[in-house]
Amino acid sequence: MSSNRQLWPQARRLSRLVGQKRPTPSSGCPFCSVPPAAAFRLQSRPRRQVVSRRHQSNAAAPTNPRAELEHTLDLLQKQAPNLVSLSRVQLALQGLRQRAGDEAIRVAILGLEDGDNAGQTAKRILRALLTDPLVDEQSWEKELDAYDPTQPLIVRVRSGGHEAGFSTLERGSALNEVHISSAALNGLNLELLLMDTSLAVTSPEASSVQAVEEAVLNPVVDIPSAEDRLSPMTTPVHKTLLITNGLSGAVHISALPPPIVESSDTVMAAANMEGLPQELLDTPFEVVDVALAEKAVALFRQGPQHAMEYERLWSASNMPTLVKWLKADLAAANGAATKPAVRNLIAALLQSTLSSVQTEEARKVSKALAIKNLPEAGELNKALAEWAQSAHAELQSELDLAFTGRRWHKLGWWKLFWRVDDVAMLTNEMLSQRFLPTAEQELVYLTGRIAGPAGEHPTYPQPVSSKDGDNGNSTKLGSGEIASISPTLPKWPGHIAFTRRYLQNETIPALQALAQKLVLQAVGTTSVTTSLAALLYISSFASSLYEAGAVAALGIVYSLGRMQKKWEAARGFWEGDVREEGRKAVRAVEGSVTDVLEGSKAIEDGSEAAEELQRIRELVAKAEDALARMK
Repeated sequence: MSSNRQLWPQARRLSRLVGQKRPTPSSGCPFCSVPPAAAFRLQSRPRRQVVSRRHQSNAAAPTNPRAELEHTLDLLQKQAPNLVSLSRVQLALQGLRQRAGDEAIRVAILGLEDGDNAGQTAKRILRALLTDPLVDEQSWEKELDAYDPTQPLIVRVRSGGHEAGFSTLERGSALNEVHISSAALNGLNLELLLMDTSLAVTSPEASSVQAVEEAVLNPVVDIPSAEDRLSPMTTPVHKTLLITNGLSGAVHISALPPPIVESSDTVMAAANMEGLPQELLDTPFEVVDVALAEKAVALFRQGPQHAMEYERLWSASNMPTLVKWLKADLAAANGAATKPAVRNLIAALLQSTLSSVQTEEARKVSKALAIKNLPEAGELNKALAEWAQSAHAELQSELDLAFTGRRWHKLGWWKLFWRVDDVAMLTNEMLSQRFLPTAEQELVYLTGRIAGPAGEHPTYPQPVSSKDGDNGNSTKLGSGEIASISPTLPKWPGHIAFTRRYLQNETIPALQALAQKLVLQAVGTTSVTTSLAALLYISSFASSLYEAGAVAALGIVYSLGRMQKKWEAARGFWEGDVREEGRKAVRAVEGSVTDVLEGSKAIEDGSEAAEELQRIRELVAKAEDALARMK
């Protein structure tokens, strides 16, 4: 009965739970009024539909074109460092990593060194472009007047600029900077670089459009790296304004290529010629009068009554043209879009890379065709066969003379006691004078004949080293392999020189060490047996001097016999090694030249280069597509 009372409260709670009513559909949950299985079926179907729609939306959603373009440019500079301007790529990447519409724009104002003080003129034009005539003369204008234009200067235009003047970028840096506020240029995130430069246009190569564009859009600034030492530093910019002064400056700037002289979105050329308006001169570059601009600003600051005179003088100076060009492409139509100057930089960079790829492809194709279709292929193959025959004959005859000559006889086993230190010197002389000297010289002549029809030196297969994986030391080489490779490979097969170097650096030291070891062993064994004989004679174990002498003679004969056997075996092995390595070197040279004459190696290298260039083309196309989709 007691147990039933204990179970009763639990049974009563269970009955309340079982007898509880389900909520009606009016409660707002339609799934509570259906059985659990049906509810599961109704709930699982919409969930699968939502998940599938989510995957479809993620697959169809386009990637961020700005991030895609940044990633592609980063791949370009890593995979094609010789085909792109790395400094300009870094400038483009810096712009893409900034917020769209707020990218920093760099503009260079370069005074061309023409002997007519163009640096001072560039400084005056910079001041005229940034001066606000509605306010009195500011402190930065006075500092700019006294500044030496031969020292590069960075001018940052910011709203609320500091009036304290110049401030050094970093401690020990040679580049000075000034922060100013300009009513016409505030909010554009503009950075100006003022410096002198010189453009050499004396040769067609230097006066090419690509070379001059690289010089004006990627100027080099010399900064001191140590006492009395300067280090060049490239400073890429988005736009460049070239300034000259006087008639000599106009002549100097006229010698530049037409695409540079004529005004464009990225480069403008201007000559300061006082008293000569633009209308009187038919020039492809702009003609300005900075003196009139300075006079106009000075008059307007005297009072608003000079406003009409200011407008007349300012227009006559042609400075509005420079201001319009400077402000162009610095702001996007939509505030959240990329600035046109950044887009122009990336587009020009991709176009330049594509031109470099096309030039490299043409060079590779012409090289492969020239090597494959040598007009003298038959004669060259015959000359190669003659060279190989004469090289084998020289190897045999010269080494026979070397191993039967006076130097080799000086290394007899009985002479090692006083010539053990001369082993390395004598063997090195033998290799230097007798190891294929004429064959190596004639090989240079043969490769010169091959390079003549090809137009340039083809790339010959060179010997490779065989290294021990544990300690990195040189090991015994196979056919055509050499112990060490020179950092600068020759323009002909280097197997002979490298084989000679291998024999000198690897086998001769081992032969020298063996000779010293054998001498020490022979002297040691002789000394021990002689001492033993003397001890036997003194201790009366040997009845006569003859018995003690027999023990000493036995030791001497044994030590000298072992020394003779081992040294003659080592000399014979080294002689055979030299002959065998010489034959391997000749065969390897013959195979290397044959590969070039048949064009197989050139075609293989050309196919690999073509695949690499094709990958670069695909990266450029991908970057252009991302640039077109980027806002």
